[in-house]
Amino acid sequence: MLTAWGFLAVRLPMPKDKEWAADRVTILQALGVLNPEGKPTDRLDVVKAATVARLTQEDWQKERDKMIKTCNQYHSVNFAKGELTKGDQMIKAADHLMAEGIRAIAALYKDGILPKPKNYVYPFPDLLTFHDAPTGIEQKLFVMFLEHRMRTFQGTFHANPDYAFWYGWSEMQRDLTEIKEMAEEMREQTKKK
Repeated sequence: MLTAWGFLAVRLPMPKDKEWAADRVTILQALGVLNPEGKPTDRLDVVKAATVARLTQEDWQKERDKMIKTCNQYHSVNFAKGELTKGDQMIKAADHLMAEGIRAIAALYKDGILPKPKNYVYPFPDLLTFHDAPTGIEQKLFVMFLEHRMRTFQGTFHANPDYAFWYGWSEMQRDLTEIKEMAEEMREQTKKK
């Protein structure tokens, strides 16, 4: 089953909103489809082949139009578009939190506090290492992305604000706080050495 936003709620082209575009680049870097300099990698071909993301505006709009048509069986077109727009805005907000967490860990790599794992192509967080993430802080980031961020946007698109808020958004906020605290502790430990 395809949706406009795809399985991971990432898509191309980039939004016109500069902050959201920067946040999305950070997420795409952590997914390994863009390298730390923002250039496409071989993983982008895997994403294309698996169709887990819409990579053109036309592909995204095609799936969005299907959804509006489905919703219109029971709701007005304006209601359906409004609800889907709310979902888009929730993804934007979740992307901002997610990117902030990724950047905190990327800075640890940049500053030499976290060494590049042998299985990483770049010294940058890799969300697709899943539960094999090499550090506790990256494990937290993985859960933030594939559990709490997904609950946030999926709950919103399924018209379940209680689920989206308590099991998604609130957990993302907690994850980000813990990531920042862990990063600060790692920095302090490095200073003591």
